[in-house]
Amino acid sequence: MDNSSTSIEPKGTEAGGGVFQVSKAFDRRQNAVLREQGLDILIVKNYEDVKIPSLAAYDVVMIDYNAEQRAFELLSAIRASVYEEVYLMPCFLLTYEKEARPRDLALSDGALKEPSVISHFSLIEQILTRISEIIGVKSDFSGRKVLLKLIRYLYTRDKPLTPVATRNAHTGYSYPFLEANIMYFEYQEIFDLLDVGEEKGMLKADFMDKVHLCGNCNGGFLNYREVCPKCGSRKHKSQHTIHHFVCGYVGPESDFMDNNKLTCPKCDRQLRHIGVDYDKPSLITECENGHVFQEPNVEAYCFNCHQVSAIDELKSHTINEYNLTASGANLAVSGKAKEVTKEPTELEGFVSLSVFKTFLQMEIQRQSLSNKTSAVTYVNLMLAPSTLKQNSENFNEFSREIARVFKSQLKPTEVVTFINDDSFLVISPEEGQEAVSQRINEIKQALLIWVKSNFEGSKKDKIISETFELDSSKDGSSVLQQINERLNIF
Repeated sequence: MDNSSTSIEPKGTEAGGGVFQVSKAFDRRQNAVLREQGLDILIVKNYEDVKIPSLAAYDVVMIDYNAEQRAFELLSAIRASVYEEVYLMPCFLLTYEKEARPRDLALSDGALKEPSVISHFSLIEQILTRISEIIGVKSDFSGRKVLLKLIRYLYTRDKPLTPVATRNAHTGYSYPFLEANIMYFEYQEIFDLLDVGEEKGMLKADFMDKVHLCGNCNGGFLNYREVCPKCGSRKHKSQHTIHHFVCGYVGPESDFMDNNKLTCPKCDRQLRHIGVDYDKPSLITECENGHVFQEPNVEAYCFNCHQVSAIDELKSHTINEYNLTASGANLAVSGKAKEVTKEPTELEGFVSLSVFKTFLQMEIQRQSLSNKTSAVTYVNLMLAPSTLKQNSENFNEFSREIARVFKSQLKPTEVVTFINDDSFLVISPEEGQEAVSQRINEIKQALLIWVKSNFEGSKKDKIISETFELDSSKDGSSVLQQINERLNIF
């Protein structure tokens, strides 16, 4: 196709049938493929029809912004994908005349007022060129994979990771890309991850703001309230004190009030002019229990966890914008991290995700012939930020050791893949969903005890799992898609 041409056709149709110019209206009820400037662009209107791994077949994704929250969820799922071809791909919001929310814009590569990417073509070229430089490059980086993922994302965009101020964020500021990639994220975990990136010289922090957070939950939605220093009452009234120059009497303003006039209760003289007859030197406050004070105590009430804290008990945290350093860019392109030695890319007893899919398809076919049930389980380590930080220096070995212990507890016939730093998929042949779920729960409890005793684990460490019974009427890809629709892990 000539690079200057533009056309749109419904997804799945052959070129030439129903092709029309981009300036004309098209059916916004279904997904369509736009061919523009030599690029294949998927226009998404029907969110349910999108299979995240299949997006790798396109150069660009354009998401109709008619349903804001659904568009945000789809963007988050794309950025959370384990496939570089997917999470790095250029994504735009088709907003028409609508204004996009800042958090949605931060996850996308821009907003479009019409279904055309001509205005952003140079940006798309840059992104696709940089993606081609890093696709398939193995890395020896020993830290958390989500940090490497962030570094590669920033490299392809050549822009900083900028916090977004939003009332929807737990702390008041959001890092949307990291939120999409840290399941059931805790903000302390995000802060710690960025600190590690800075300490390793991959990221450079630039001050943006300082926030005060709840010491219990890191929440930023706080109500600062004045309370009585004696009884803690929040119900109180303040009034001025009055100093009568002539007789020297000082008392609350209410003592001087006399039919809307000011009369000294000591000498009975009328006070007419402030600065001549009297002044107001201070404020006094009286609570509902009769306690009088000049300076109230200030406390903070957290709307998230309902914790009441003294001001000095709040956490002070600096909110930064993060730019990729030269070392970070080098890691993105070469995969080489100077401070570490190369580790083996595969763990003994584990298979890659592609091999896992093959085993899954074989198990489904075998199950249909044997009439016996099998199951597949998703396991996610939700380690507390304190545990992650404690083991951040040797995180690669830490996560691998956990994986080895987990594998040792499984049956020899089970097939397991290590999706990322903290997630596993397990095929359990010839065992029902209930039995597998019960056995996995026992393994989870044993693993938590092991982490606590060997790696100074926290009481807040958790492991979640969900077991699915294999349906012999579906193929392996459909089974994984069913899991992904529920858990959003690919």
